[in-house]
Amino acid sequence: MGTTFCCLNPLCSLGASDWVAVLGLLVNSALAFWIVKTIQNRLTNRRVLKDHFISEIKEIRNEYRYCLNNLYSNKSIAKSLIPWFKLMNIKVTDLMSFIHTKYKIDKVKLIPYQRELQELITNNEDFISQFESDKPVCFSEKSRSLIIKFQQEHNQIFNDIIIKINDSD
Repeated sequence: MGTTFCCLNPLCSLGASDWVAVLGLLVNSALAFWIVKTIQNRLTNRRVLKDHFISEIKEIRNEYRYCLNNLYSNKSIAKSLIPWFKLMNIKVTDLMSFIHTKYKIDKVKLIPYQRELQELITNNEDFISQFESDKPVCFSEKSRSLIIKFQQEHNQIFNDIIIKINDSD
């Protein structure tokens, strides 16, 4: 019992300035812990949000790739393409609006896919002539070349958006 008293005795002999220093140390430690935890949570939340938007961009890119591959390989039915383009325009407009608000990336970055591709396909003679049939549209070599050219000219847009999301604060 004397040992316990002996160990506590130095604590009792601390002066007021010593207690202020100990209290300051505890407060600073708690504050540092809170700041680190808050910053870590914010960084994690930012990364999760970036990953979400990047995932959405990749999904849209894959949907367009799938559509273009089907068009090129004559597997698409003309009547089903118009509603598909409308649905994609809704998805892209909504997503790009959020991305613009959060990361200041141009809302119209995917316009080539939203308008140019739709016009390229729906104004195509092969598409128009085969619209009423419920069979896949058979595109001519000239039309296929135009589809490939479109892909070559605009494929980098998705990567550009992903890079800009990653590089933003």
